[in-house]
Amino acid sequence: MRWLIGFVFYKVAFGLLSVLLPLYITQTSQGNIVVWGIFTATATFLAIPFAFLWGYLCDATQRYRLFILMSFAAVTVLLYAFTLTTDLFMLGILYTLIIIFEVAHEPSKNVLIAETYSHSEWKKGFASYEGWTEFGWVIGLLLGFVLATLNLGNTTMLLISVFFNSVAFLASAIFVVDPALIFERGLVSMEKSISVVQRGAVLLSKADSEPDALSEFKQENASALCVGLVLFALATSMFFTPLPIFFVRSLALQTNTIFILFVLNSSSCFLGYLLVQRKTGLLLGSQPIRRIALMRSGLVLLPVLAAATSFYGALALSITVLVGMGFVFAFYSISVLSLSMEVIPRGRAGLFTALVGTGSAIGCLIGPLIAENLGFQYTFITSAIFFLISFAAFKEFD
Repeated sequence: MRWLIGFVFYKVAFGLLSVLLPLYITQTSQGNIVVWGIFTATATFLAIPFAFLWGYLCDATQRYRLFILMSFAAVTVLLYAFTLTTDLFMLGILYTLIIIFEVAHEPSKNVLIAETYSHSEWKKGFASYEGWTEFGWVIGLLLGFVLATLNLGNTTMLLISVFFNSVAFLASAIFVVDPALIFERGLVSMEKSISVVQRGAVLLSKADSEPDALSEFKQENASALCVGLVLFALATSMFFTPLPIFFVRSLALQTNTIFILFVLNSSSCFLGYLLVQRKTGLLLGSQPIRRIALMRSGLVLLPVLAAATSFYGALALSITVLVGMGFVFAFYSISVLSLSMEVIPRGRAGLFTALVGTGSAIGCLIGPLIAENLGFQYTFITSAIFFLISFAAFKEFD
């Protein structure tokens, strides 16, 4: 899978940016946590219709490589423009455009994996992609730690991320090719339809002798899956969006230390992807995602205890949360990606990205607002509640 090389470099850049951008907005440009929340929420909301558009266009034209290259090239140019100003209004516009073009590669990437692997190996394919790109994300965070330790300015660090995006574009231009044939998702849809008909016919034949037989026939509730995806993404972004600022304000951590905490988060996620790749049989139906929603609901409550502990106790709690959140997310990510490719029909490849974007946008907005006006602990409690509601939605899926 040489086509992954460009995506790894892309993730190196965004691993660096994941911590750098909120600090750049709140420190270099004199913004605050609410401004950062408004930026991320606005950008994500505006990117939602584009996620549908990119998904429709890549399926309609079957030019998946084109949209990947367009995404990487546009983000590179926009990030460079980001370094040329500290005006908050201009930064908000540029950030919105970055997110709009950033989502352009997501539907194409999902289709490439689905059409490269057979249906039985989809989870393995998604795990391989996510594992390699998560490795890139870890490298980006480690790079951020090194650069922050060397006291390099935020603008210089942004320029370094521009360089890695450029490498991602060049590598993708060389290695990414469109699939010769597009048929795997169509076969899966046919298999599911035949399976439903067959199961219904068998149960109907038992109806005379077994009156309760038809009650066993239950199709997957795609709407419940969609609601669960939105709520899970909402709870996740509500927790993570203000988290770097929480580390600065509540724990008084330095930038390089914050990078290391997120390295631990991504490293545990990377280990989770490695395990998933070897144990895809662990991911059956919606059961894993229900369990993970419950686990995350408990984990996000741990930082609430930070105020009642010593500095080192609060730091240990933060490490526990980030390691646990990262590890279980690997299982969630692969489960929902493979389920979405089964449930979402061809021509709507952008729906998954749009659903996740909707939840993320709402969480990006209300998380910082709650943190700024009521306190971080209320943000974490609210996030836990939304994880519980997402558990209920996933339970209704099948």
